[in-house]
Amino acid sequence: MRFKESHTIACDVLVIGGGGSGLRAAVEARERGADVLVVSKSRVGYGNNTYISKAAFSATGWGDPQDGSHVHLKDTVIGGRFLNDQKLVALMAEQASSQVPFLEKCGVIFWKKEGKVRVAKAAGHSFARHVHAERRVGSELILPLKAYAKRIGVRFGDKVFVTKLFSSGGRIAGASGVTENGIFQNFAAQCVILATGGFANVYLHTNNAPGITGDGQALAYELGLPMKDMEFVQFYPTATGKLGRSILLYEVFVLGAGAKLKNAKDEDIIEKHGLRDPMVLTRDRLARTIMQEIADGLDVEGGLIMDLSPIPEAKMARLGPLFPSKRSVDRKAFIVSPTTHFCMGGVIIDKNAETSVPGLFATGELGVGIHGANRLAGNALCEVFTMGQIAGRAAAEMLGEMEAPKMPRDEIAAEKARLESLLIHGRQDPKTLSRLLKEVMWKKAGIVRHRGSLEEVLQRIESLRSPDSKSQVTNWAQLIRVLEFKNMLLVSEMVCRAALLRTESRGSHYRSDYPAEDNEHWLKNIVLRKGARGMRLEPVPVSLDVIVPEESK
Repeated sequence: MRFKESHTIACDVLVIGGGGSGLRAAVEARERGADVLVVSKSRVGYGNNTYISKAAFSATGWGDPQDGSHVHLKDTVIGGRFLNDQKLVALMAEQASSQVPFLEKCGVIFWKKEGKVRVAKAAGHSFARHVHAERRVGSELILPLKAYAKRIGVRFGDKVFVTKLFSSGGRIAGASGVTENGIFQNFAAQCVILATGGFANVYLHTNNAPGITGDGQALAYELGLPMKDMEFVQFYPTATGKLGRSILLYEVFVLGAGAKLKNAKDEDIIEKHGLRDPMVLTRDRLARTIMQEIADGLDVEGGLIMDLSPIPEAKMARLGPLFPSKRSVDRKAFIVSPTTHFCMGGVIIDKNAETSVPGLFATGELGVGIHGANRLAGNALCEVFTMGQIAGRAAAEMLGEMEAPKMPRDEIAAEKARLESLLIHGRQDPKTLSRLLKEVMWKKAGIVRHRGSLEEVLQRIESLRSPDSKSQVTNWAQLIRVLEFKNMLLVSEMVCRAALLRTESRGSHYRSDYPAEDNEHWLKNIVLRKGARGMRLEPVPVSLDVIVPEESK
């Protein structure tokens, strides 16, 4: 098979990824005069984690006057176990408050009382600083943002799977991609903003949107960009439904409303394990605690019970939007267990969200540095909007500084030939191969890891790359599934190699053979990049610019 047609689209700024951070970047660049094109492998605004979120983010300035960006910074660094890029955290904390009026300008309606934005408290935060959309659903954030972007002239390209980034003359030049109807597209741009999200779908259990498969991480790695913190994957502790697709916010139901988490012996595990302090009850600790209860045989049908009966009826009525479905709002108990939720690792960026390749930016979950070893609740969407704004502004300001780069024709032709060469008959269904990877990642490289389990995953990854595992590709949609699978294999290898190298436990990374946090040897980020003979990994000491470990005691 050959592509039906191919063509090139030019723009000033190409945004790859149509979620919250991509659209925030697109709007910022467009408002500053740039011609902006947003491409997404789903419909722009849909099929992303902002859309399915609970629409809450951290922002100081709306609650207790004693709270401030400096407190938000400290909470985030302590929650991230000191591996955060503290300068990036400070930027996020300082600019979070301004995202509320910006989103209101776009048409977002926030939860208010008597005209004032209301705030809620979450685990790991010293003050109540969570703001959220009125009905607590992510579509209330992103669809007004998309509509505003369209009104001001941002262009959209739906259902385009980007396969390669191109550089020329030492800076970014553009990208290529493929559509499900067999069109090969090239995008020539002075600046490119990567905003493709994380990679939680390399695991069997996840509440992420199905298309979150590490595509941006793979694109960046193949271009030679350095990554870091790939071993840190957050598992949300209280999910329900098939494969953990729906989460029940323990921060709201347990910490805020008074629900109980109970094991098969009817023991309250929060009390049992001394986790009542909200500053202690972070996602990483609770996820490990629940898994330990399950491992000890104290589970109920593979999970624990979230008992909602202690919550007063009046309060329950207000929590309706947070239930998995309208049909479940009258239930008094759910079986819950952890699910893959967020990826702290990604592409190294500077204060402008720019990568090591001039003109190439990374934002949202794909950019790395803000969360360290564990993300606090509310900081995901906070990062999405603040870093998206920063990336869009920096990209727009860069336009005109130098002559537009030329797309490398030889590399484009080689990429087209590579994609067409994959359109052959293999023996394996890509869905079956993806399932095999997801299962082994969940069982062996998930919440609890050790050397033997991680080495086992690496062996499985190599077997899934072997000629015997060649995928069946008979149409363009299937080609995209195969390309996704290749990205998942690559990102899974990054996770496992970094996890093997970090011989300690810290934040979301727990090694049963090294169960203690080791500040003497591991106040370091693991930097990973493509080498001549495979992945190169290097531990690099973290910069403790403002907050140091002693301050958490």
